Amino acid sequence: MTAPMTGDRPRYQEPGTLGAATLRSRRPPSKSLALGRLRRGARRQWWLFTIVAALVAVAGVAYDLSGGEQVLVAALILWVPVGIAAGFVLALVRELARNTITSLSSFGRNRGYAILGAAPELTDRALRQLPPDKRTPLGCLAFQPASPFATAFRDLQNAISKDGVVAFAGALADEGATTAALCTAIAASQQGRSVVVIDCDLRRRSLTRALGFDPDEGLVDACEEPNQWQNYVGEEDETGLHFIPASRVRSPWRNVASAPGFKELIMRLRQHYELIVLDCPPVLVGADGASTAGMADKTILVTAWDSTPIPAVRRAMAALQRRPRALTAVYVNRVPPEYRFGRLRGD
Repeated sequence: MTAPMTGDRPRYQEPGTLGAATLRSRRPPSKSLALGRLRRGARRQWWLFTIVAALVAVAGVAYDLSGGEQVLVAALILWVPVGIAAGFVLALVRELARNTITSLSSFGRNRGYAILGAAPELTDRALRQLPPDKRTPLGCLAFQPASPFATAFRDLQNAISKDGVVAFAGALADEGATTAALCTAIAASQQGRSVVVIDCDLRRRSLTRALGFDPDEGLVDACEEPNQWQNYVGEEDETGLHFIPASRVRSPWRNVASAPGFKELIMRLRQHYELIVLDCPPVLVGADGASTAGMADKTILVTAWDSTPIPAVRRAMAALQRRPRALTAVYVNRVPPEYRFGRLRGD
């Protein structure tokens, strides 16, 4: 169990680091963050820069040569720098126009959102410290319990310690909601709570695949026979986590929220588990995400650092909060390692 945050501990310092003062003496944080943002922006916009620069240079050279006014070398000397400048300007404008989550100030206009915390990105360097067959988020929690990644999800499970059913959903696909749901369930299980995690995304089945299963029976069958739910509960070998998988799709029109026995299944699971984690479909991809999350006591909208658009967060939160007295919160995923934090929280 992590120690509570006190005034003596730097607000964004990772547990186990040398401390903010020592890191500042080695490199200015503002410089490292700016360089990190510049590198990520260059990786995102290189294709736009290349295409625009090439098109402008080729068009300019072709225009000059067609008129016979300049030779090839002179045209290249003139238009190649012009193309590079045009590509750089357009790439810079497009990068600056991205309205994504890069700090808590991104939520300055949305003070009503509860931000539960943040998890660092699992880099290749961090994964190389694990055995070759365990280089996954699950392996990090099982074999590196003192890492910042594992600590972040212990903090998250502490924040939901009073909730019996918690739903995890992303605004869009591939935001890391499945990883957050699985890691939170494992962290709660490691802290001694009885936990079951349910794969409610019948189409993507991300959680089921992450656990390495492809069953013929799963959640839909458990909803049809809620009094026999024990027959559909599996156990993960490494951590002993209980889970109900999503079986292969039998009908593209079926969803969990419309299953007649889903409410009864949740009611029966409440009698045997302290925490029930629901891995829900993306909220903005279809109606299944918000309706399934509405079965939970609390819904956590998982967002990806510098990836999830702020307008998408607003629309997803509006969809989740349509239920009266809906408890919703935001969790930030994949924070770059150069950002030091313990618990990312509001002012």
